[in-house]
Amino acid sequence: MAFLLAFFYRAYSFFWRFRHVHLPQCANDGSSVVYAHWHGDELLLIGSCIGKGMAIMASRSRDGELMKQIAILLGYRVVRGSSTRRGAEGLKSLINLVIKERCSASLAVDGPRGPIYRVKPGILKLAQQTESWLVPGAASCSSRFVFKKAWNQCYLPLPFSKCVIVYGEPIKVPKHLSDEEFDRWCLKLECSLKQIKVEAEAYFDRRPDTRLDVSISTGVYRQGL
Repeated sequence: MAFLLAFFYRAYSFFWRFRHVHLPQCANDGSSVVYAHWHGDELLLIGSCIGKGMAIMASRSRDGELMKQIAILLGYRVVRGSSTRRGAEGLKSLINLVIKERCSASLAVDGPRGPIYRVKPGILKLAQQTESWLVPGAASCSSRFVFKKAWNQCYLPLPFSKCVIVYGEPIKVPKHLSDEEFDRWCLKLECSLKQIKVEAEAYFDRRPDTRLDVSISTGVYRQGL
């Protein structure tokens, strides 16, 4: 099953046309990079990094085992973990893998159960402890099928879709932070991800989700940092 699904996905994504916007220099100079993204963009983003050896996390559920096998066949490095069950162990495994292999990693910041468009702290801990650049990324496409019953509103680009991935400014998370400072950095990342998600949707003249409104949170962010 994993082989068939991986083969289908790879062949299907071959017909997508990718455009990378504001791709930072650290993504191409051999540096270890941790990419942060919203959970709903995942089905598109997986297709953009096939065969690059990026480290990701799959849940410990039965579906997670299938996803792990598919991701490995697509050229990803995979650890098992969850933010709701043995999450600390999964994050530690991902940190160790990035340090040992000096590879890049990608993590959905609002998964696995939401709330949508809210950054959880694991991504900052990953970037902080691996001393990697933290790069926000958001995606959209010209035509897509949306899984409307999914909490994250995930979508699958349709064949021959134009796909855009917009990157935010790279972030270097300080090594030592108080709890209050850590919360502010989470908010900084959340604001950046919301802004570039709006920018990604604008490429196709699509009205963004109302939950991406950053007017209130941006004001708090400017006061706090």
